[in-house]
Amino acid sequence: MSLNKNDAIDSSLGKLVRYMRGVEEYREELGQLQASWDTLTLLGQLSGTAGGMNGTREAFARLTGALLDHLALETSNKTRADLRAKTQNAIDILVRNLFERTADIGFLAADDDVGDFLADPDADPSAMQERFKEYVAKYSVYSDIVLFDQSGNIRARLKDTPAQMSQCPLITEAMATASPYVEYYGEADFLRPGQQRLVYACRVKDKGGEAAGVLALVFRLDNEMRGIFSKLVQPDDWTVLSCVTPEGVVIASSSAIQLPVGAQLPVLALSATGELVRFAGRQYLAVSCQTHGYQGYMGPGWIGVGLLPVEFAFDRDDSTLLSNIDATVMDAVMQHPDFFSEELRNIPRQAEKIQQDLNCSVWNGSVRQVDNKRDNANFSKILLWEISNTGRKTQSVFEQSISNLHQTVVATILQNSLSRASFAIDVMDRNLYERANDCRWWALNATFRRVLAQSVINPSDAALCAEVLVYINNLYTVYENLILFDARGKVIAVSKPEYRELVGRLLNEEWVGRSLLILTSQGYAVSDFVPTPLYDNRPTYLYAAAVRHPDGNSTVGGVGIVFDAALQFEAMLNDAMPRDDTGNVVKDAFALFARRDGKIIASTDKRFEVGKHFGHDAGVSGLASGKGHSRIIAIDGHHFAVGAAMSAGYREYKTSDGYLNDISAVCAFPLGDIRSGSGAVKRSHARDARMRRSGGTNSVEIATFYIGGHWLGVMASDVVEAINDDGLVPPTGSNGELVAGFKSYQGKIITVMRLHGLIPNSEERTSSNHIVVIRTQGKTCMGLLVDSLGDIPEVEQNDIQPLRDMTATIGMLTVGVVRNLVNPEDPSRLLSLISLDRLCSRLGCNGCDEDGSTGGLTPESTESLDLR
Repeated sequence: MSLNKNDAIDSSLGKLVRYMRGVEEYREELGQLQASWDTLTLLGQLSGTAGGMNGTREAFARLTGALLDHLALETSNKTRADLRAKTQNAIDILVRNLFERTADIGFLAADDDVGDFLADPDADPSAMQERFKEYVAKYSVYSDIVLFDQSGNIRARLKDTPAQMSQCPLITEAMATASPYVEYYGEADFLRPGQQRLVYACRVKDKGGEAAGVLALVFRLDNEMRGIFSKLVQPDDWTVLSCVTPEGVVIASSSAIQLPVGAQLPVLALSATGELVRFAGRQYLAVSCQTHGYQGYMGPGWIGVGLLPVEFAFDRDDSTLLSNIDATVMDAVMQHPDFFSEELRNIPRQAEKIQQDLNCSVWNGSVRQVDNKRDNANFSKILLWEISNTGRKTQSVFEQSISNLHQTVVATILQNSLSRASFAIDVMDRNLYERANDCRWWALNATFRRVLAQSVINPSDAALCAEVLVYINNLYTVYENLILFDARGKVIAVSKPEYRELVGRLLNEEWVGRSLLILTSQGYAVSDFVPTPLYDNRPTYLYAAAVRHPDGNSTVGGVGIVFDAALQFEAMLNDAMPRDDTGNVVKDAFALFARRDGKIIASTDKRFEVGKHFGHDAGVSGLASGKGHSRIIAIDGHHFAVGAAMSAGYREYKTSDGYLNDISAVCAFPLGDIRSGSGAVKRSHARDARMRRSGGTNSVEIATFYIGGHWLGVMASDVVEAINDDGLVPPTGSNGELVAGFKSYQGKIITVMRLHGLIPNSEERTSSNHIVVIRTQGKTCMGLLVDSLGDIPEVEQNDIQPLRDMTATIGMLTVGVVRNLVNPEDPSRLLSLISLDRLCSRLGCNGCDEDGSTGGLTPESTESLDLR
């Protein structure tokens, strides 16, 4: 039993439980009930009333321990999963961004204007500075651009600084390396001293292919990480996200106070999977994540580390996540074996079984007290009621805590689906931001501007333009094709040989006309997501920008880029798919991108085709920009946890550049089949000690039970006891609707009857494990199979109204109803008394034989019983 704060399934939870306020509250409440059980058991043993209570008390104690253990474990798992998702997203989004930088540096270093500038020692650096400004106006992820000659002299740069040269090893490495770029993090003498910077560098070649200098792009790492962290960590979230070196030195942090840049994290934090880590006098839950990489690029080798102060780690309120989930759905979901282990799913069943056994014990104890004339009779009855009350309170706490446990697990899944959707849409926004930048920058290419400005373009110039497009496309592999067209929309050159037939054709798509009307270098046009012959009649986005005359006074053509939407969106969605502990995609999970109206633009599931509408209520249409939510929906007979997130744009893209295109990401996690009745444990009818007890001299006690939805009772003096149905042998003939079977009882065989068919308007019977053994003429006669046991109230004879005074009946077995007795479950329900004499007469039973066996009812004689 885990009533002790430090006693849990996993020893690592021992130090965490005291911070789990919800678990602690249940522990305290169950601990108080356990003390009541101890007292009641002792009183029962002393009075002889409930000597068998010790087993029930121990069973509740064992189950309490298992329940608290699972509550603590699932609470911990939920917190760790959320922390892990945020940490993984942070490092993966950063690495995806840096992958784009590796392409940028190669292309800009090959820019004709840059090479020509280095070749001319007298060239004006201000012209190159203006070109760098144009570049950063589009690629705002850079804070500085620096161009060095072979000796490290600064020939031109974006920012005006006193530095004239550099001896940074970065320059020497870039001049000598065979790699397409150099990725450098550290201090550099050409930048502000005392600061670590992330710089990408590449050598610039002259016309002969020899190294003429080095171009360096200074990445705005601090700015970028602030943007990443702000999306993942809300203002009321205590999570601290960071990016650290393999040695544990903090590069970036979401909290400069708790985890400053430059701080050294303990070694344990670098491989943490949710353990407690002590840092700067405070304890944190810690999770570390290596990047998944992107297209083979694994980044600079940095590690994502997430920290969560342990005192606030388990305070998250999941009420918003769970607000739209009804109890029926929750009951169905909890049956899924992938989320709820057999041991976990057995807890409510075990609690129900214990409560049923307790109800049976109290019921039998009350039956035995009917003829008790001893002085302690009243005490015994009160003790039995108190035991019943304590059992009811215990089960109530169990049901509440089990519900909390289920909600914790489901909330984890919902949060994960939302996290995955948010990741997917953020990746999309960032990716398409680069596409808008690319077309605008390539439109400034000097070769394109010169060639398109000619009134007649000769084949050699067209071929030169094609060479530039091929070089670009080899660096930027996200494009199906790159197209250069003139002011009439005629194709001059393409990047892919398989599209050469386009050369000389006029492009008549609407985005071409819009791009030719653009008057500034910051403008761009985007097509709708529709099928196009430029992409094999598949739907995609095409981005375009105007190419201006070298004098800047007119538009001479445009650059169009065909985004490889099918491949790229598929990769984004696959990276966002829910995965199991082995890293494999969860079976039947899916993800998709869709417009606000639900029209699908990409999907991992063949059921949801591109161009069709999703057709299920994921709540996308009402989402505000940058917002998300999760819910459980039904699809084709299955429940799914669905997270949906609406695009928010990235930097200037879709936020301040005038382009509007609301796209949402949907990530769905399977939760199992929709079951009829859900398979959840059916709760027993409540026992209520507040039911009226007469205590008068003219009173009787009635043993009540439930059959087919009816509240029925017989005189308690006619009841022997209630037993379980273990060993019940079913009948072999045709009377299975009336005869439930035969059972050995105290050395005799009794017939067990099923009365559902004799009582009009009976509900479909449910599984039962109780048999009420009755007596006639003072001897054991037969058993009645009941759905559940009720109470044994003591009522005045005057409150029993005979059936002949009623205007309606529920069946011929009923001889009367009890007035002024409130049913604890349904106040409108009346207690109906059935006559055992009428029952025996109906069944053809002649009472009991002298030896106590069923008179006239044998396995053979029941073959002829008639229900009609």
